[in-house]
Amino acid sequence: MEEIDVNTYLFKENLFDLFKEQLKKDFEGAGANSDFTGDLPRDLEALKLVLLHELKIISNNSSTLIASLLYRIDISEIQIRNYQLKNSSLSFEEVLAELIIKRILQKVILKKTYSTKNG
Repeated sequence: MEEIDVNTYLFKENLFDLFKEQLKKDFEGAGANSDFTGDLPRDLEALKLVLLHELKIISNNSSTLIASLLYRIDISEIQIRNYQLKNSSLSFEEVLAELIIKRILQKVILKKTYSTKNG
């Protein structure tokens, strides 16, 4: 997964709204609660905390739901393992939160880029 400057993109109004929509869609598509996506903070650290809270709830209740969510968002075990190796001070849920934010933002940027070029 290519590194992106998350803060740069989160502060762009239209991208942040698209980010929230995509996050909601992916959580719902995996069968997870998405109520938290309506009022997300734009600040990266605060956003990570909100996502971390949701991931801890999910992982305490269902490991299959975590797997479904990661599949839906398109985050592989290899990506998780590599990110954990680079960020060994982070908990498993913190790693997931950061990867989810980056992947969702990446999906939004790609969709926006190609929808602009094609129409």
